[in-house]
Amino acid sequence: MSYSFQTGLVYVPTMNLCMDLEGAQPQYKRGAFYLAVEFDWARADLAVISAKSSPGSREAAEGLGNKDELLYMGGMLSTAGGLVFHGDLKGWFKALDAKTGRALWQFNTGSGVSAAPMTYELAGKQYVAVVSGRTFAIPPFFGPIGEKMVAASAEGGTLFVFELPAP
Repeated sequence: MSYSFQTGLVYVPTMNLCMDLEGAQPQYKRGAFYLAVEFDWARADLAVISAKSSPGSREAAEGLGNKDELLYMGGMLSTAGGLVFHGDLKGWFKALDAKTGRALWQFNTGSGVSAAPMTYELAGKQYVAVVSGRTFAIPPFFGPIGEKMVAASAEGGTLFVFELPAP
């Protein structure tokens, strides 16, 4: 998540995950993924970027929300220039208006964006950077949702750096 001093909002990537639990005990197999309970996350429906009115608040800011049918695995970055950056598993790296949540810009990186973006200044210019590259490390317990996540983007590994326009 990211806090903006300009808006006073906290931008939170959330996952709406519903699951059905079964009382069955799965068989332990050495070296295999094991959580000691059977459950099905097939009912997970979307991910939401929400803005909270203050750190620690449960109150969502009005009109700010950006939805996706796949889970957001990366982080958020808010800037003093009024932007919020994030990526998704389809490879889109986006800049949102920090006040309205409206998408202002997007770029397809060619692979899923699961990393948090970062910003830095060099020689008086501001840059934003993000790593793109989905691997097959998505946990198997995500089931059908995990399969959609893997299918949404090709494997890869690239660092993208963008220069931000001067205010």
